[in-house]
Amino acid sequence: MLSDSSSHKFHRKGIKRHLIVLSMVLTVLMFLTGCNSLEDAAAKAKPFIPKGYSVVYIEQVSDNSGIVFYDYKEELSVGIFTKNKFGWDWIGSSVGKLVTYPEGLQWRYADLGDKDKTQYSVYYGKVINKDIEKITVTTTNGKTVDGKIVDTDQLKLWYAFVSEPQVPSVDVDIKGYSKDENIIYLFSHLNKNKEDLHG
Repeated sequence: MLSDSSSHKFHRKGIKRHLIVLSMVLTVLMFLTGCNSLEDAAAKAKPFIPKGYSVVYIEQVSDNSGIVFYDYKEELSVGIFTKNKFGWDWIGSSVGKLVTYPEGLQWRYADLGDKDKTQYSVYYGKVINKDIEKITVTTTNGKTVDGKIVDTDQLKLWYAFVSEPQVPSVDVDIKGYSKDENIIYLFSHLNKNKEDLHG
């Protein structure tokens, strides 16, 4: 049997251990529960973004989803958040180099999903030609969606959500239009295939 002082020390160690475990559990729970604002969520998601990237734009795109853009040198990353009753939760991000041909518009494709199996398929990138005022994406199943162009302090961004995953993602037509509706940028899988045949 333990003496009173040994028993007291053992009891204090047990309480201390329980408090440490409880504080660790609370920290994890606080990290995993949602944030009240998209800005808080983007700040909380920073550890999941590669070093050197910085936030350039955040937007709530629907009642229960938000998008955030990070850039680093010539690369652009997009992240998706969803909203539930606890706040905003991080879904994930896509990081990497942009397609830069032909000149005028740069783009990339991301396919991100959440634990409820909701899919977020998005084309996004940078608008290089300042005369581009409208962008459309025609998907592999022939649906055309309008992109959204966003001016930020650092650069001009664009994005377009599509209704289903695009495989392969290059089998689309992306068009950039001038103010008077002339096509001044075209990435087309048809042109790409012709180049492959003649190249």
